[in-house]
Amino acid sequence: MTLRIPLARRVAMAGLLCQTLFILSPLSARAQESEDTPSGNGRLLTTESAAVIAHPVLGLQRSAVPLVAGLALDTSLYADLLLAPNLGLRWAAAVGPHRIVAGARYTHFVGASVYSSVVESQEPAIQRFEPTLSGPTVYGAYGLVMGALVVQGEARYARYESDYLSVTGAAALQLSLGWTLIAEAGVRVKGGSALRAAAGLRYGGEHLGLALGAAYVDLDDPVFPGGGLPVVPVFDLSWTFR
Repeated sequence: MTLRIPLARRVAMAGLLCQTLFILSPLSARAQESEDTPSGNGRLLTTESAAVIAHPVLGLQRSAVPLVAGLALDTSLYADLLLAPNLGLRWAAAVGPHRIVAGARYTHFVGASVYSSVVESQEPAIQRFEPTLSGPTVYGAYGLVMGALVVQGEARYARYESDYLSVTGAAALQLSLGWTLIAEAGVRVKGGSALRAAAGLRYGGEHLGLALGAAYVDLDDPVFPGGGLPVVPVFDLSWTFR
């Protein structure tokens, strides 16, 4: 017997799950400027920016407090608001045109009962819904600055309900007036490779940071209308304390 869920309810459920998974899993997923690239708070669109976080920042994708020797304590405010408190430690260094980043973060999901009650109230036919999104994430990135162009690669591993590994390349081209054009492409490895990509713009001013774009995620799950979700928006807003 096939369970038919009304379209409006499926859209509401899809939105709830999509926001959570996109932020918590490395589909994604934070702005503070480095000294040489207006890359926000050490993020591009869905990947790390190969840049040093030099100033405290309060942002949606990432809020961070620099410590010493390139270290910064950070959190994803998006995930915190979605009942997934998280805390990470990030290290970055700039050596000539070379940029190196390494970091780790742990997420402890406390919203299982809330999410379950919302989904089950929207669709009584679903008798049990228990999302488990707690776990660690580790990542590393290398970037090369070539004038207005920065090219980089990132590797990211996470373990939530299952293992996740992604390898992504990115290019960031500085335009005028603080804007940067960003393109990302790579694969996520989990029983095979699947394409991941994103494109958009990031603005980095003296204090205000903003990112707008779209990411190809290709999520396949019956909870989404049509059985899947190919693209999700990318948005970030932040303030850097200089």
